[in-house]
Order: sequence, then C-alpha cells, then structure tokens
Amino acid sequence: MADNFVTNAGSGGSTFASDEISSVHYPRVKLSWGADGSAVDASVAAPIPVELVATAAAGLTIFRSLDLDEGALEVVKASAGVVYAIEITNRSTAARYVKFSNAASGTVGTTAVVMTLCLEGSAGMSWSIPQGIAFSTGITVGASTGLADNDTGAPAANDVVCHVFYK
Repeated sequence: MADNFVTNAGSGGSTFASDEISSVHYPRVKLSWGADGSAVDASVAAPIPVELVATAAAGLTIFRSLDLDEGALEVVKASAGVVYAIEITNRSTAARYVKFSNAASGTVGTTAVVMTLCLEGSAGMSWSIPQGIAFSTGITVGASTGLADNDTGAPAANDVVCHVFYK
C-alpha cells in the first residue's frame, strides 16, 4: 500500500511520496545536487561529488619504528583498531619478513600471526588500504629473517624501517 499523501486534495493538489511510521508521514526525498537554480538527480552516472578534507580530529595516527625486530612485538595500538596504510623499507641485502598480530602485546615467534609481508633485500613497499584492515584486539608488529610464523631470526639493527597509519 502506498503511503503517499496529497496536498490540497480537494482542488487537484500534488501527490507527495512518504513513508508512514507509527501514524506519522515522513517525506521520501530524491537526492539532487547542483549550483543555485539548478539540480542534477543523483545516480550512478551522476554521483554526488564529495571532497574529503583532512582534519586533526579525523586524521590517522602514525606508528614509526626505525628498527623493527624480533623479540617483543612493537605495539602499534594496544586496543582494537584499523590499519589504513603501511610503509616498510628493508635496508638489508637479504629478505626480511614483517609480521602483524591481532594482539595488544606478544613476542615474535610465539604470538599468532595474521599477516606476513615479505620484503626482498634492499627493497621497500607502500600499501594503501582505503577500506582498512580491522584488528579486534590490538595491532602489533615485528620482523624476522625467516618466513615461518615461529621464526625468531634477528634482523640486524636498523634493517627494517616501518610506518603504520591507523585509527
């Protein structure tokens, strides 16, 4: 049943779309945009233009490590969070493995790994993740010289430089 209503019904008024909720009519509105005096109906072909503006309150927090290593995981965030970008540099000529865990703390080689990033020797990577990667407990990160989750091989000092952009 249509919930529409008619204004000035007795004198040939106009019909308006509505949604009746608890005996109250709420208007149904078709979204449009444009300069003063014009309107373009929003659609897949003509989406509403949106400008993202960074603000201090809405910006990301930056985690920085100049010596990501084995041993205790470095704590990016000790509670639930979302990672939106990662930038890592391997200054060693041998491969290094950066391991992320969904934990508030832990140790490389014993804490469960949820993501491993392989960096070839003398290489780096930048990874932007617009939709983010959710960590329900915490965000921690460490590095080792081997791929296996239980590897505890120690990268040399300042081998792995890491930045994590998170909320």
